[in-house]
Amino acid sequence: NFSCQAAAMTTGYPKEADGSPTRSSMPSGVLDHNLVLFAIPKKGRIHEDVMKLLKGSGIDAKRPDRLDVAVCKDLPIKLVFLPASDIPTYVMDGNIDIGISGSDMLEETLTAAGLASHSDQSCPLQVLKHLGFGKCKLCLQAPKDLCDRSPEEWIGKRIVTSFPALTKRFFDGLQEKGGEKTSIKVVSGSVEAACGLGLADAVVDLVETGTTMKAAGLDVVAGVLETE
Repeated sequence: NFSCQAAAMTTGYPKEADGSPTRSSMPSGVLDHNLVLFAIPKKGRIHEDVMKLLKGSGIDAKRPDRLDVAVCKDLPIKLVFLPASDIPTYVMDGNIDIGISGSDMLEETLTAAGLASHSDQSCPLQVLKHLGFGKCKLCLQAPKDLCDRSPEEWIGKRIVTSFPALTKRFFDGLQEKGGEKTSIKVVSGSVEAACGLGLADAVVDLVETGTTMKAAGLDVVAGVLETE
């Protein structure tokens, strides 16, 4: 049996009022109602672990060069290789049946959608299993000589992150009503460079080994989310 970590499965494709499938945003060459569409991170920190897991589970598919889809040889499954950050959205929208992504990506997507958690009854997906690899922390980080400040002292400062919804939730939980708003700017990569370039006072980013963070002259102020 194969089960997924920060992965999700819908109850099926969304239906119109007459029971027919809704129009999908997936390309026609990908969508196939006779196959289970299984989303896999196309790259990133958990890609290799996911591929090893698939192989060990007997899910064998050859991915053609420069294509992001692959049909399994002996199972009615089509693998779809997507950015990990997009997979929870595709699953929630019913375009993908099941997927694997980091729990940080899942929580960011749910928070941005106004959902408290995947256990919320109104949530259109469910987490099947935590797989236990790719563990790291989403943290508030600042220049080393300023890390003795409390998280509350960063309210109202310039924060750069690729997790805006989780960052806003974190600072909203610290801030009193009517207080100064924290400026949150979004970048898609090299978040740790923002302080050194003068773009941010602090950042919210993932920390795995801490090597990249320390090389940028940063250290942890506070944890935001435990993830895997």
